[in-house]
Amino acid sequence: MDLNSNNIEKLFFDTVLNYSYLLPLIFLLIFFRKTRLSAFVWIFASYFLLYFLMNFFYRDIKHEIGKKPYYFLYTFIEFLVFAYLFWKFIANKKFKLLIIICSIAFITFLIIFFSTLHSIRTIDTVPIGVETLLMFVFIFYYFYQYFRHTNTSILSDYSFWIITGILVYLGSTFFFNILADSIAEAEFEKYWYLTYIGDIMKNILCAVAIIVYIKHPDTPKDQKQASIPYLDMI
Repeated sequence: MDLNSNNIEKLFFDTVLNYSYLLPLIFLLIFFRKTRLSAFVWIFASYFLLYFLMNFFYRDIKHEIGKKPYYFLYTFIEFLVFAYLFWKFIANKKFKLLIIICSIAFITFLIIFFSTLHSIRTIDTVPIGVETLLMFVFIFYYFYQYFRHTNTSILSDYSFWIITGILVYLGSTFFFNILADSIAEAEFEKYWYLTYIGDIMKNILCAVAIIVYIKHPDTPKDQKQASIPYLDMI
């Protein structure tokens, strides 16, 4: 009975996770005529469409290309998209340059790591750990900038909802991800689906961000231009 209950919960979270990636896309389609099709929108929409496909066809894709290439692409694309978002939302030019340098260094590390790795037991715990720590630095600086130099309400700033979503996602999965290889495989399979909660929350908050963006597409850009002269890097 417990086993069946656990399987039902896993199926439920699998389904909710997969389709939660469509939420931002649905709002973009509903308000398509009102949406300014900037580079941000195309990258944002491409991310959610791609990760919907990668999660929905997870077993098929992993079977075709192998476990190692799948996790490499998953972490590689996720990092690039998140780094782009921080680069877009953070005003300070020195910190934007730091994001670029860190991105180049991380991608180099990722290529070397997967090139020398023989196999993956569960997930790519080391790259995920490094990615998350870098993102925490970017998140900390974003909120430092936001609360110190921004007078705009969060209800009219779509960047706030996106970065909060990323924070919830990374914060709720960090310890499980880095400890995954230390957990027995049976336990990993039993509880892994619980990490979907943070991912689902991120997708919901990003859907909220799309609604805010449609109403206030220029708010982040305008507020940051006003604060650049006085925003020094920590």
